[in-house]
Amino acid sequence: RELVLRCCADLAEQQAKAVGSPEHKYGELTLSVGYVKETSNMEVTIFQGRNLPALDKSGLSDPYVELALLPGFHFQNGSKKAKTPVQHKTLNPTFNYEAVLSASQESMEVKGTIVVLGAYDHDIWGKDDFMGICMVPCNDIPQISNRSSLLDANSPKRRNVTLPLFHIEESKALQELALRHQFSDQEAVEFLNVLSKNY
Repeated sequence: RELVLRCCADLAEQQAKAVGSPEHKYGELTLSVGYVKETSNMEVTIFQGRNLPALDKSGLSDPYVELALLPGFHFQNGSKKAKTPVQHKTLNPTFNYEAVLSASQESMEVKGTIVVLGAYDHDIWGKDDFMGICMVPCNDIPQISNRSSLLDANSPKRRNVTLPLFHIEESKALQELALRHQFSDQEAVEFLNVLSKNY
């Protein structure tokens, strides 16, 4: 488990590196995140994507976004996924998609737990094309009292962020995890299965 959390920390470092880069060649996603302690739910709204890669012959793409909580063993429902609808023929999609993911407060406070968002180009034939990935560490997500409290000027607000997409660079921790995958380490298998679309 420590190795999986180390991989998540590596991915968070790669996200920070992408944020600091002057060139966001894979585009970016704008979203808001907040954690409702009373219901043990993380609320994520994916607003839009901008300057996403053109992966179709038309010079456009059919983008959608999948999100998941990692690593799954820290969350009651595992690496539960949610997925936006596909937006057709655009590099600047508007999603305005809300997802609610179940997560205990203890899971949110564990260093290394993350919410991962992967952007893909939907293809009618064959495998969907990977565009890029971004993520938010769970312990960076603010607590909000409930949905109505968002209207209260004195209550904590969701965190609104625009994050550059990036492609995962293989780290030593990921290499070791891939080796464990070959020996059927169940936690390594689950973690890498979720990430498998993001290479």
